[in-house]
Amino acid sequence: MKNKVNDPFFWNSLYKENLDGWDLKSSSPGFTDLLSNGLFNLQNSLLVVGCGKGYDAISASEAGLNVSAIDFSSEAIAIAKENSITKNLNINFIQEDIFHFAQKAEYRFDYIYDYVTYCAIDPDRREEYAEAVFSLLNDGGKFVIILFPVELREGGPPYGIDEDETKKIFSELFTLELTDHNINSIKPRKGRETLHIYGKEIK
Repeated sequence: MKNKVNDPFFWNSLYKENLDGWDLKSSSPGFTDLLSNGLFNLQNSLLVVGCGKGYDAISASEAGLNVSAIDFSSEAIAIAKENSITKNLNINFIQEDIFHFAQKAEYRFDYIYDYVTYCAIDPDRREEYAEAVFSLLNDGGKFVIILFPVELREGGPPYGIDEDETKKIFSELFTLELTDHNINSIKPRKGRETLHIYGKEIK
């Protein structure tokens, strides 16, 4: 299974067959709260990684952020674009593997946001993922991630997340600025999500 999650065709098939059980059909409530509580400078740039059907990207754009959103599933990007067009939003959708994009991107972002992407990648690539995020973030920027599922579990995706391990991985590159275990979540995920905010030092 771990090899399959590295293949966009695996994810395309899930979207085509309506097997995207992770899809909330709306922006995640924890992220919606962050948009309204003053965390983000709404004139700055945001990259939503693993954007899926684009709900969080759309909410961020509606709030005023300059939004880019990346997913390597062509099915997801097509739906996300359609969803944004109906709202007349200008979102830069990128169909690309985040690992490849990080190696060639010529611009950086003030914020990077992740929800249910970290748990979907091959766990053996988590350090590589942290490095990709680091390279795409401006100095002084923030990486905002809602971890789910914070639990031990067999198999995946989603792969279980050990919070202490996650802190260790990202703290090699970033400064952990905030941890919140009591975020707004849908009922089935209540108590299984944790917000981490990491800062990238200004050189």
